[in-house]
Amino acid sequence: MHGDVPAHALSFRDLGPLEVHRGGAPVALGGGRLTAALSLLLLGAGRQVSVDALTEAVWGERSPARSPSTLDSHVWRLRKALEPDRLPGAPSAVLVREPGGYRLAAAPGSIDSGRFALLAGEARAGLAAGRPDEAGRAAERALALWRGRPYPTVADEPWAVAAVARLEEQRDQVRELLVEALLAAGDPERALLEVAAAVAETPLRERLWSLRMLAQHRLGRTEEALRSYRQVRAVLRDELGLEPGCGLRTLHARMLAEDPTLAGPSRALTTPA
Repeated sequence: MHGDVPAHALSFRDLGPLEVHRGGAPVALGGGRLTAALSLLLLGAGRQVSVDALTEAVWGERSPARSPSTLDSHVWRLRKALEPDRLPGAPSAVLVREPGGYRLAAAPGSIDSGRFALLAGEARAGLAAGRPDEAGRAAERALALWRGRPYPTVADEPWAVAAVARLEEQRDQVRELLVEALLAAGDPERALLEVAAAVAETPLRERLWSLRMLAQHRLGRTEEALRSYRQVRAVLRDELGLEPGCGLRTLHARMLAEDPTLAGPSRALTTPA
C-alpha cells in the first residue's frame, strides 16, 4: 500500500492491551481518548474511518457536539506520538486525511491481528495440503501473539463489540486447528493438553469436545472419551437446553462401535545414524 509505514518502524500490538512500538521502543499514546481513536483506526486498518465514527469513539454518543477542528487536534496529537520526527506541514505517512475521514496506513504485518490472520491462513493451507507439522507451527506462532482480550479498554463499546468478538472467534478456530494439526501429526498426547485448556475456557464449543474425545481415544483412553461425551452432553443441556450436535453424536456412536478408522497416524521416530 502506497505510503505505508514499514512493519519494523511501527508495530501495533492489539491482541491484548493496546501497545504501539516504534523501532522496538514503546510509544506513549497519552490518554484514553487517543487510545480509543487509534483502536477504531486499527479495527478499520486500510479503510477510511469517518469523522462521525471517530468522534463517537473519542467522546461517546452522548457527548455534546464537537467541531471538526476539535477532532483534528486529537488526530494531531496522535500523529505526533506516532511520527515524532515528521516535519511541520509534512503529510502524515501513518494517519492519512481523506475527504470525510481518516485512514491508518499500516501493513497487515505491522499489526498483531493482521499477522495473526496471515499465520492462520498459513496454518489452514498447511493442514489442507497434508503438512500438519507446518500447520501446527504456524498455528502456534499465531496464538503466541495473544496477550489477553483485544482492545480491553474499548471492547464493550458499541463500535468495537462485533470486531472484538470476531477476533476472539478467530482465535478459537485457530486453537481447534492446532489440535487438529497435532492429531494429524500423530501427537495425541500434546493435542489433549492443548484441547483441555481450550475446553476449560470455552466449554460450549462442540468441536473442541470432539477433538478432546478423539485425542483420548487415540491414547487408548476410550472410557475417558465416553465420559467426556456424557460431560459435554450435560453441559449443553444445562447451559443451552440442547442435545449434542450431529458431529459429536456420530463420533460417540463410532467409538461405541469400536470403529477402526478412528485410529490416527503414528509420529515417525527419528533414529540415530
